[in-house]
Amino acid sequence: MRRAETGPWCRRALSALVLVTITIAGCRVLGNDVVKVRVIVEAAAQGRQVSDLDLVAGSATYSWPGQKAGATRDVNLLPGPEDDRQLFFSYKFDGEKRYWDGPKIPMGTGYRLQITIDASGRVSSRHCILPCTLS
Repeated sequence: MRRAETGPWCRRALSALVLVTITIAGCRVLGNDVVKVRVIVEAAAQGRQVSDLDLVAGSATYSWPGQKAGATRDVNLLPGPEDDRQLFFSYKFDGEKRYWDGPKIPMGTGYRLQITIDASGRVSSRHCILPCTLS
């Protein structure tokens, strides 16, 4: 019995299909649902202690022990599709625990946020829907 052979066009079509599938699957991880957060401690906060920082968006969390005045930290969070997509931020400023509730992020929407801690420990923020910049 003779086996049917696939021609070069069939292999190319299959390769293209695999490439498109990988590209579309990658959009979930790298595109639509990512929450890109930049945390800035203003240089004017020199001598103040900012510690125990936590970012939460649904089941996605990121924590770090401290951040010096003038420093910036970039974090990408990827909340799950069934998660509550409210952004929460907590930190200690000179030993006092503080909390900030960020925007609720619609599913299928990527967000960029900039959180700034000023010299008195207060938070201000700017945000936009991706693709965007906050410069």
